[in-house]
Amino acid sequence: MDHEQRQELFRRVMDPAVRFYVPILGVSVNGWWIQIARRLIWVTSETEDDGQLVELLLNEATAAGEVPPLAAVEAILIAAPMTQQPADWAFTARIWPEQVQRPIDRPWSKLAKAIHGHGIPTITLDPVSTPYEIACQVVLKSYWHSYISGDEPALANAIAMAYPQQVDRIQRETHAPNKASAAATLLEQLIHPGFDPAQGAEATRRYVRRKASIAVMQYRKSEAPDRYPWTQVGISERRYYKLLPLFAQKVNGRYDYDYDDVVARMKAHLDQADRARAVRAAALEVLRSHGFGEAAARKWLQRHPPEEAVDAWPRGRRP
Repeated sequence: MDHEQRQELFRRVMDPAVRFYVPILGVSVNGWWIQIARRLIWVTSETEDDGQLVELLLNEATAAGEVPPLAAVEAILIAAPMTQQPADWAFTARIWPEQVQRPIDRPWSKLAKAIHGHGIPTITLDPVSTPYEIACQVVLKSYWHSYISGDEPALANAIAMAYPQQVDRIQRETHAPNKASAAATLLEQLIHPGFDPAQGAEATRRYVRRKASIAVMQYRKSEAPDRYPWTQVGISERRYYKLLPLFAQKVNGRYDYDYDDVVARMKAHLDQADRARAVRAAALEVLRSHGFGEAAARKWLQRHPPEEAVDAWPRGRRP
């Protein structure tokens, strides 16, 4: 553009009330319009801090004085069906490069529901990202942000193409009939992401590898349950390892103990806890039948042995 057109463009961009987007790429594929665009802004004291990435494009001084720097925010991916004009809906996502640093102490478990419900999906890229990985991110985040439903065949297909090694391992270890079945098993582990997907493309790969290992371990446990001590005790693996410090000590960072001895002692401990729980429940029932309220009965049991509940009565109610 010539000088006058450029000056007119800069005047529009300098207005903080104007959102000026420049399309970088656009293509029509099978009835869909896919576009990548970036917003141009002048960085001034009036520029709002909306939490987006900013890349300086022009920061030169002129004879008239300092010129505010021209910058562009993060790239935005837009995908919209071309079934009507204007489109009734569109999928949008931010595209973040590898060098973006995310806070590692962000409480993802508390923010995930709000981000998936009202936030903008973020696609993370690095130099080794494959086209299939990028496409898988788009499909998965479309599901996490409720753009598509969980019964879409594209979900399992995208995972099978993006992470073939993990899918092949699951198929081999679990004897799945085909890759689609193995990909569906891996998809079950990715339905609710347990970490912030915006931490980076490599973090996503590590997470997928870990989930593939978990899927294999779960299959092995289901095929041979008697091999594991927690199944012999009749509790979950999580509870077993919570109780284990009561019966064993760590040596060089690992528990060193005799399985049979620990299983027997843990069974006795759980049986005793079940008996104590049954006695307490019976005592509560007796106290309620004597006229105690729920809160008063529980408070009484905090101060007296359950065996004394037979002779306990509220004040003024003793027969």
